[in-house]
Amino acid sequence: MSPLKRLFGSRNKQPSLDEQIKALEDRPESELLALVQSDTQEALREAALNHLSYNQTLLNLSLGDGNGRLQQAARKRIGQLLEEEHLSLEELSKAVSDEAQLLALSSYSSRAGQAVLEQINEPELLLELAVNGASIQIRRAAAEKITTRPELEKLHKAAQGRDKTVYKLAKQRLEAFKAEDARRAEAEAHALVICEKLEQLLRTEQDPLFDAKLDKLHQDWTALPITPPQELAQRYQQALDQYRDKQTERAELEAQLAAREEAEQARQSEAQNRLTELHAQLKQFGSELYSADRETLLGDQWPEQLNSAGESLKALETDALPKRERESLERQIHQLNELLALLREHGPLEQWTPQLNQPEQSAQARKVLKQLVKTARQWPENDRPAPVQDAINALNALEQQEKAKEQSQRKHIREVEGLVRQGLSAAQRGQVRRARGLHRASQEKRETLEHIPAHLASKLEELDQAIERLSDWHEFAVTPKKEALIRSMQALEHSTMNPEELARKIHHLQDDWREVSKGVPHHDEDLWHQFQEASHRAFEPCKEFFEAQAREREANQAKREELIEQVQLYLNGYHWDSPVWKDVEHTLKQARREWRDAWPVPRQAVKAQEERFEPLMDQLHAKLGEAYDAHRAEKELLVQRAEQLREQSDLHQAIEGAKDLQVQWKQVGQCRPREDQALWKQFREHCDAIFARRQAQFEAADQARQAQAEEAESLIKALKTLQQQPLDTPGAQRARIDELKSQFQALKELPRQQAQALNDAFYQTLKALDEQHKNARRQAKERQRQQLFNAAEAVRALELASLEGGDTTAAQEEASIALEAVEHWPGDSQAILNQRLERAASLTSAVQTENLEALRLLCIRKEIATGQESPESDKARRMAYQMEQLQQGLGQRSDTAESLLLEWLTLGGVPDPEYTQLLTRFQPH
Repeated sequence: MSPLKRLFGSRNKQPSLDEQIKALEDRPESELLALVQSDTQEALREAALNHLSYNQTLLNLSLGDGNGRLQQAARKRIGQLLEEEHLSLEELSKAVSDEAQLLALSSYSSRAGQAVLEQINEPELLLELAVNGASIQIRRAAAEKITTRPELEKLHKAAQGRDKTVYKLAKQRLEAFKAEDARRAEAEAHALVICEKLEQLLRTEQDPLFDAKLDKLHQDWTALPITPPQELAQRYQQALDQYRDKQTERAELEAQLAAREEAEQARQSEAQNRLTELHAQLKQFGSELYSADRETLLGDQWPEQLNSAGESLKALETDALPKRERESLERQIHQLNELLALLREHGPLEQWTPQLNQPEQSAQARKVLKQLVKTARQWPENDRPAPVQDAINALNALEQQEKAKEQSQRKHIREVEGLVRQGLSAAQRGQVRRARGLHRASQEKRETLEHIPAHLASKLEELDQAIERLSDWHEFAVTPKKEALIRSMQALEHSTMNPEELARKIHHLQDDWREVSKGVPHHDEDLWHQFQEASHRAFEPCKEFFEAQAREREANQAKREELIEQVQLYLNGYHWDSPVWKDVEHTLKQARREWRDAWPVPRQAVKAQEERFEPLMDQLHAKLGEAYDAHRAEKELLVQRAEQLREQSDLHQAIEGAKDLQVQWKQVGQCRPREDQALWKQFREHCDAIFARRQAQFEAADQARQAQAEEAESLIKALKTLQQQPLDTPGAQRARIDELKSQFQALKELPRQQAQALNDAFYQTLKALDEQHKNARRQAKERQRQQLFNAAEAVRALELASLEGGDTTAAQEEASIALEAVEHWPGDSQAILNQRLERAASLTSAVQTENLEALRLLCIRKEIATGQESPESDKARRMAYQMEQLQQGLGQRSDTAESLLLEWLTLGGVPDPEYTQLLTRFQPH
């Protein structure tokens, strides 16, 4: 009785599938095992398998003895036993030595799978597990152990669209690799820029900021986050070595030049010393000459000394002594000869100086002294002998006195003439006070004149007469006006005006009193005292106000004094060898602002302080002006260089040059605002033109990339169209796909923001098409294999029907139909099955038994060829077969899948259930 009949009884009471599965819970292990190995429904076999405990059959099924679903169910059962600890990993490891198979079996248990995975370090095996692992835990754990880039790239590609977690993990690690690549590429690009800047800097060593820029480049080089490539390191070091070699050569040359200069300076110094000695000798000679008495002047030593000085002068090298110095010495010697002759003629200098004060001898003494001191006037004042200086001073004083006296007389005459003319005019117009004042002034001036010209004397007499006539009637009109001014001043004693207005009013009244009093020969003392007392009482409230103003003016005067000292100290103490001109300009503006704020000051101090302050400001302005001029020259040079870069054909070099010029522009100080703005406008115009060229290139490149993107979208659309078409002609579609792929790969640079999406879209579609074709080929192959085995099964059914001796007509027709349904015949399979079909009627039981054993051996050969384990019942037969092959010297035969298939097809008439069991072993899993 079959296992199903034993389990479920007769066919007339056939239970449902659910009832059959439920009935398995109480069945013994042997019945469950028999059911698993039977040819009943797969669902029932899988349910029976889920109740098995661990044994060799379960292990064989999980390793390949069974169809695909049954193998998966066996593996899941083993995983369940491992998870429930009914099976240990050590026990399973002893039975399965292959790591991949062991992990495949344990992968259905998270605990056991992790334990096996920890022992695996081979990247390829880890990649396989990360892609095809049975559980997400196994795939993720395997993916986490993968650290090599090639395997990560394969994993990223394989997991895309299949396992989101593994795909993200691989993507993150690849992005880390890419980030490291980008960081390294950026650092290498920075190192290249440093090398280029260093080489450019070393070509322009005249740059005033050369040392600072060299230090900055060296700091940038040492701060690189990576070790630069050997080529760049050699390039950098070579540039530095060349610079050091040049520095060494320059130092040697400078040392040679310094030695030459030192020798020349020594020669010049020696000549200068000799020159100094000659000057001192001639000066000493002149001093002694002026001090000598008449008898000494007649001695012969004087001409001899002059001749000796002349010979010493001739002995000096021509090129060691400037022409002007030589001529000056020759002039001095000639003048001393003349002086000697004059002193011998007129006698010593000292006898003539006192005669200047004697009127009868002054003219002659003056004439002689001028001749005698002519030579000494060319000497510095401190080097002149005392008698000589006394004579010169006396001559100068005499000349100054005469000149001053003459000028004073002329001036007084002009002043008296003017006063007389104005006095007569005022008298004619009836201006009493003015006329009298001018008359008094003319009388005072007249007393200073030593001699009055005739025309001036007549005019003075005329003025006296006019004043006398005018004074007779004037005295009667003054008194009433003075009394009115007294009343006005008394009215101000209790005024509520503010101090400034009150003081102004008082001053006005005092001016009016003086105006009224002009021209009156005798003042009224009583009225004057009344007016003065009223003025003092009225002015009393203004004193405190003006005292406060005076204190403020004094404080401002002190502030200005302090500011002058500060500016002077700033000028003297500032480091003008390395100035910060922006600070200098700020200091100048601040000083000017503080000077203006310190106002008012006492009137008498204004001019003196301004005469001290303004020169200091002028010095600061001068220094700023020099800096502005230097900065303007530097910026004009930068503008010229920018204009040259604008015309340069190499745009990359032009842009780099423009950036470098912009950095230099920032480092150059300001010049005068109007000039600075004009230069900046020119400089920016040139730089903008350079960058506009780059922008035009960018726009052109963007347009080209956009065209490439549109082409890429068109290719993606064509791929998606192919994806929707049926696979009627796979060859033609494959050619079209390859063509589209070639066209996509031939595309140049895509827009950065679209490149990733376009690449992903194209290759995902391409991958889907490839998978579609693979599935179609796999399905076709499976369909053709199934058709071949269906045909073989139909022929076997005919053979079994012939052995039973029944009617074989129906079996014959079914076999013919099955043979006609085969689309593809591998090798001689069609001839083999046709031959079996023809010989079906002649098949015997003995041949049937032989074919059964041949099929069993064929399964063993297939298991040997594929490295699979044979069932326990056939292990002895397998060992015998292998020993037989060794004894015959054949070793392991090179059986192929096709050769074994053809042999399988030749063996017919094998009955059930043996045929089904062997077929399960023979078919690929």
